Amino acid sequence: MLSKLLKYDLKYMIKNMCVFYILSIFFSVTTRILFEVDQSVIIKIIGQISVGCMFAMLANVLINTMMRSWVRFSSSLYKDESYLTHTLPVTKNDIYNSKLIQTFIFSFIGFIVILISLFITYYSKENWQAITNIIKNITIGLNMNTLFFVTIFLLVLFLEMFNAIQCGFFGIILGNRKNNGKIGYSVLFGFILYLVSQTIVLSLIFIYGLFDSSVMGLFQTSPTSIDINTFKVLLILASLLYVLIIYCMSILCKRTLNKGVNVE
Repeated sequence: MLSKLLKYDLKYMIKNMCVFYILSIFFSVTTRILFEVDQSVIIKIIGQISVGCMFAMLANVLINTMMRSWVRFSSSLYKDESYLTHTLPVTKNDIYNSKLIQTFIFSFIGFIVILISLFITYYSKENWQAITNIIKNITIGLNMNTLFFVTIFLLVLFLEMFNAIQCGFFGIILGNRKNNGKIGYSVLFGFILYLVSQTIVLSLIFIYGLFDSSVMGLFQTSPTSIDINTFKVLLILASLLYVLIIYCMSILCKRTLNKGVNVE
């Protein structure tokens, strides 16, 4: 039954997100074409408009992935659609897992679309060489494999976004347990939970720093005097902490859901 729930969740997200994916790629292609032709005044103006539209679509990919995930979560569990959802022979754990998997998939797709769009727009041998040189200089200083560095850096960004979305889920769950002002409480609780999750990450990094002087330097020295090798440890530690927080929060969300749902 989880697969059937997921199928409907994915259909909803595809219907709402496809337009932003298509427009992101479209404006990246038009921008690339306009950048390649002779740069008359009109072409430059149109090119800048195109690149502005491309970045606007990339922002919409991120924002709408979050917003649509929250809207889908709320409508499935607490709005008119919830009357059907709660009559299905599924557990609330399955319902939550479906929303979480859907969020993971479309957060990942969103990141891929953004990378592809930027690649289409700006790729050239010179730009690629400049980027790889910068990354190589960083990774040499960090004594880290280049592919590993890029992967772990993108992973932290991805987990940060995924954590923010799940904080929104938890906020919606807690907000809808109130009798009045459910939307306001949902936003408030979600924001508070996000701040709490960030505080937990920083606190755990600080605790780790008690046993690792290089990490403790992040809390004691100015940015210019931080040992660059701590960046490697920080990225790895942050990614592990975000995975732990996401896992623990998902358990709390499901436990709270299983206490009962107040449908509007």
